[in-house]
Amino acid sequence: MTTTAQAFTVGEETTHLVNDAQCPECLEEYPKRCECGGLIHAGSGEADAEGGEWPATRCDRCARSEDEMA
Repeated sequence: MTTTAQAFTVGEETTHLVNDAQCPECLEEYPKRCECGGLIHAGSGEADAEGGEWPATRCDRCARSEDEMA
């Protein structure tokens, strides 16, 4: 029996994979362990007023972003 990894959306991207600690679509330093036990993935986010970019983040288990946990 073959198991297919489930993809989910982070920001505008749909290629992040549930429970993939080596997710190739995540930004550097991600995924990170979430307090619920899942993995927080990060993708392209929105630009701030200074021209920097804040990543869009989402846990693959509880679906919360890092901002929601703070």
